[in-house]
Amino acid sequence: MLKSIYYNPGTGKSIPIIIKKGKYKEYINVKKSNIIIYDKKIKLIDELNLSNSISVIGNENLKSFDKYLSLIMKLSDKNIKNVVIVGGYSVIDLLGYTMESFERRNEYIYFPSTLQSAIMPPLRGKYYLNFNWKKDFLVQKGYPDAIIIDTTFFESLSPQELKKGFVIPYLLGRVLNSRISKIALNYSKLNFSDIDLEEFIYYSLKQWVYYIENESKVFPGENIIKLFYNKKTGINRNFLDIFGLSFLIELYMSWYFGFLEYELFEEIKKELIENFDIQYKNIEYLNFDEANFNNEFVLFTSSGRIINYKTTYDELNIVLKEIKNHFRGGFL
Repeated sequence: MLKSIYYNPGTGKSIPIIIKKGKYKEYINVKKSNIIIYDKKIKLIDELNLSNSISVIGNENLKSFDKYLSLIMKLSDKNIKNVVIVGGYSVIDLLGYTMESFERRNEYIYFPSTLQSAIMPPLRGKYYLNFNWKKDFLVQKGYPDAIIIDTTFFESLSPQELKKGFVIPYLLGRVLNSRISKIALNYSKLNFSDIDLEEFIYYSLKQWVYYIENESKVFPGENIIKLFYNKKTGINRNFLDIFGLSFLIELYMSWYFGFLEYELFEEIKKELIENFDIQYKNIEYLNFDEANFNNEFVLFTSSGRIINYKTTYDELNIVLKEIKNHFRGGFL
């Protein structure tokens, strides 16, 4: 059964978000002018050997300026009318950035291939590239013309990848005090039907739209994520591991600055570690200095409110040292 949501970004044109298993068949190799750009790890498409396709490898290394220039060269030689994009966050960042760079903008439709990119799709109007060992340093504004969520693509994910994907709706539900957090914990055991999953994605999507329309364009933890990607430690890390740990770090900050009860911090931390195998040892990859300092954070509070909090470099440096000691001390 087809489900849909229309998101209005204020540009004068709503973005349809459609959820339907098998919907991809209507867009693959239908018109010869279509260009299909997809993550090569998606066997469903890769094994079709489509003549009008371009494959990429989805990871943080994909979001480079060199990859962008290479893709621009390939696309400039083709008579493009519309593009179908299939992949996760790194794929849509590169492709969205590229498609919005052309003077004559072409239509592009996005098929998320991971649970996290389906539940938190690109609705904030920005695409990012990494540059000079800085994550998301280059920005291009824009939105896809449509987002189509086909759970068929999730079949290319390993059970562990699918399980970890539920960390996103879990955190979203926690922040909004929504029942999707409990459902996410249950579904992370991978016990659900196709219909159950589509219903869950639909409800979670509505929560995400509510969040960016009413709470913030930034989600708790996102401003910490960039500190894990740098020249010293590299940039190709598991996004969900870093996302979960970054959320925990900002959760600790919220407690440290007096906005969150310690018991709630411990409760969320326990559920994250036990259900999603968030690796606290990744804290060693966190690299903080004045060159990558961002003093604005979005903190989750015991009252359920989201607050914007500004700190100084020295204060944040002290807090991050305490957090590292906390995690190294075996509390997780």
